[in-house]
Amino acid sequence: MAAHSVNQFVFSSTAAVYGFPEYLPLDENHPLKPINYYGFTKLEIERFLKWYGELKGLKFAALRYFNAAGYDPKRRLTSLEKSPANLLPIVMEVASGMRENMQIFGNDYDTHDGTGVRDYIHVSDLASAHVKALNYLQDHNELTVNLATGESHSVMDVINMAESVTGQNIAYDIVDRRAGDPAKLYAHSTLALDALNWKAVHSDLTSLVETTWQVYNK
Repeated sequence: MAAHSVNQFVFSSTAAVYGFPEYLPLDENHPLKPINYYGFTKLEIERFLKWYGELKGLKFAALRYFNAAGYDPKRRLTSLEKSPANLLPIVMEVASGMRENMQIFGNDYDTHDGTGVRDYIHVSDLASAHVKALNYLQDHNELTVNLATGESHSVMDVINMAESVTGQNIAYDIVDRRAGDPAKLYAHSTLALDALNWKAVHSDLTSLVETTWQVYNK
């Protein structure tokens, strides 16, 4: 990019750069202490971008978010995930009969129902944020913001909503916790609202599940 004078870079980063939450909701001032290789690599790329900004004049936006979910409400994209590792497509595979059951990793967390609580954001909201960030870089040099809803949902919240939307029973087994999973992980997006005039409009739990089921049901 530097060699060809392409000087605007919008990076899909991750809230995993923060590591275990020292307070909630997470904001951009939270210490950066990733606890897995994924978060580490994202943070290193953010640092490279900042150096290239200083050395080569690269303008960049780093957009940090948690669990991308949902499908295009206009149904323009309908490909299914292959061997998904994320919660919602796994739930949809059970609802559609692609798998018999699923696993819940721990139900004894300090949450309202014992299962882990996370921040989910709709892919359409993420797409609009990326466009707004590119426009922002026309007049600014850098931006680092969270993309979040300000809300959070447990594993059981997602399963219960899926059963309501699909009319199907979601069979699951409770298994041991996974190492490194905090009880709660969510953020807010005050800076994204201020800088980009962006906020999530498709990321309520009903929309997340309904747009996904439209594809899996078909």
